[in-house]
Amino acid sequence: MVSPKALYLNLCPLCLGNFKVEDNEVKCENNCNIKGSFFSNPIEKEFLEFFKTCIGEPRALQKLWAKRVFRGESFAIVAPTGIGKTSFGAITAFYLASKGKKAYIILPTTLLVEQIVNNLKSYAAKVNFKASFNEDGDLTILFFHSNLDKESKSRFEELIKNHRFQLLITTSQFLSKAFKKLEGLTFDFIFVDDVDAILKASKNVEKVLQLLGLRKVEGNWIGFPKGTLMVSTATIKPGLKAKLFRKLLNFDVGASTYMVRNIEDIIVLDKSIDSIKRILKIMGKGGILYALSVKEAEEIYESLKNEFKIGLVSAKRKSDYNLFEEGKIDYLIGTAFYYGTLVRGLDLPEKIRYAVFIGAPIIRVKAEDVTNVTPKMLKVLALIFRREDSIKKYLPIIQAIDKSKYDREREELKREIAKLLELGKGKAELDVVIRRGEIIFPDLKTYIQGSGRTSRLFTGGLTKGASFLLESDEEILKAFMNRAELYDLKFKNLNEVDFNILIKEIDESRAILKEAKSCEEVIKPAVLIVESPTKARQISRFFGYPATRVIKEGGNSIILYEV
Repeated sequence: MVSPKALYLNLCPLCLGNFKVEDNEVKCENNCNIKGSFFSNPIEKEFLEFFKTCIGEPRALQKLWAKRVFRGESFAIVAPTGIGKTSFGAITAFYLASKGKKAYIILPTTLLVEQIVNNLKSYAAKVNFKASFNEDGDLTILFFHSNLDKESKSRFEELIKNHRFQLLITTSQFLSKAFKKLEGLTFDFIFVDDVDAILKASKNVEKVLQLLGLRKVEGNWIGFPKGTLMVSTATIKPGLKAKLFRKLLNFDVGASTYMVRNIEDIIVLDKSIDSIKRILKIMGKGGILYALSVKEAEEIYESLKNEFKIGLVSAKRKSDYNLFEEGKIDYLIGTAFYYGTLVRGLDLPEKIRYAVFIGAPIIRVKAEDVTNVTPKMLKVLALIFRREDSIKKYLPIIQAIDKSKYDREREELKREIAKLLELGKGKAELDVVIRRGEIIFPDLKTYIQGSGRTSRLFTGGLTKGASFLLESDEEILKAFMNRAELYDLKFKNLNEVDFNILIKEIDESRAILKEAKSCEEVIKPAVLIVESPTKARQISRFFGYPATRVIKEGGNSIILYEV
C-alpha cells in the first residue's frame, strides 16, 4: 500500500478523522463526503436559497460568513470596500427576523438606513413576505433616521417602546443617543456595518455587548452572550474598547489594506469651475463631486446648478440623494469627509460612474490645534520633527508619551511642536507638507472610500469607474502622489486618457453586469497553516491589520489570524 504524501490529524469536520493527500487530492481516511457536507445544515441550506432569491448566487466569502453565523460565532468581516458585506448583513438579519429571531442592523449614515430599508422591501417582494415597515404586523421591521416625518417617528416610538418588532435598523448615532429605548432588550443577531463609527465612541462597544445579553456589575462583565455579533470593517485599527470583543466574544477587529477596485485615477492640475464643467460634459451623467468643505460645496453647486442637473448633499440636506437615485438629477456634490454621507453612506453601483475630487482630500493640523491632538497624532508629529534639537530629547519616551507619568513631558512636547509649526520649520517628509502655522497630511483613506463608490463588486464581476483628482497646489499634489504609492494607486495625467475608450469600458461593465448570471470570484477564502503562532501573526500582518479569532478546545486556545 502506497503511503499518502501528507497526513493531517483529526481535521475532518464530520468524523474528526485524518485528512490524507493522495494524487494531489485531499481525502478523509474514512471516505467522508467533505465537499457535500459544507452546507449540510438544512437551515444554512435554506438561507443560501433565500439569499439567492433576494440577490443572486452568494460568493465564496459570503458562504463562509453564513456558516459562521449559523454556528453561533461572533466575528469581524475583514474585507475590502465593495465585496458585499452590507448586503450580506442585511439579508442575514432579515432572514433571522423572518424565523422569529430579534435582529438589529447598525449603519453609519441616514442614507444607508434608507437604502437598506428600500432593499429589504424589494427582498420581501421577491420571497413573498408580508413585511411591515414601522407598522405593526407579522414581520415588523422598525427603522429610524433623521429624515422621518412626525407621524412615522410617532409610530416608531410606540412600537419600540412595547418591543413589538423583529428587526431594527438605525444609525450608530441612534445607539449613542437613544440607548434607553433599547435597554432590557436582547438581540439574537446584531450586524454593525462599518464598526469604525461604533468605535469612535467607546461607550457604544459596551452598549452593543449589553444588547447581546452581557451585563456589567461593579466594573466587571458577567454572563454569556445570548446572541451573535457580526461587524464589518475596511480600514480601521481598533482601540482598547474593541479588545472587549476578544475578551467576551472571542474575536478581535482588524483592517484590510487590500482594495477591490477597477478605477482609472486621473490628475487634473486645475480646480476651476470651467475645469469641472469640462469633465462633467465629457463624462456625462452619474458623477459624484467632492469638495473640501460645506461652504465650497455650496459655492460650486450654485455655479453649476443652472447648467447641470445637480443636487447638494450635506448633513442637513439629503433629499437630493433620492432624486439622484430616481434618475431625476444626474450629479451630486458633497464633502470629502471620511465619515461623510457621500464617502461612506452611498451604494448605487449602476448609477455612479465617476468621482471628481475638487482638491485633494487632506488633514490639516494648525499650530493652535496641537494642544488638543490625540496621543497618536502627537507621536506622528514628534517623529516628523525628530531632526529638530528641541524634539530629540523626547524621542526615547515617545512610544509611552501617553502614560500619566509623562504628563509634564507630553505638554512640553506639544508646546515645542506648536513653536516649530508657527515658524514653519522642519524638513518635510515625502508625503507631508509643512507650512508656516500648519502641517498638511494627504487623506488617502477618504480618497479611496469616496472613489470606491464608482467601482463595486456584485454578481458577475467588478464595475469600471473613474476618479478625477483636481489639485493645483504642487506641494500638496506631490505629497498626495507619494502617499498614494503606498496604496499601490497609479495616476494618469489628463492628456494620457482616451475618453472614448474609458467611457465605453465604464458603460459596458455596467451593461454586462446587469445581464450576468454567474458570479466571478474576485476573492476566495483560503487557509494557511504554519508551524508557530509567531509566524502566523507575522505573515498575517503582510496583508493588513489582522482580525483574530480564538478557538477554545478544552483547556487549550488556538488563535486564528484573518486578513
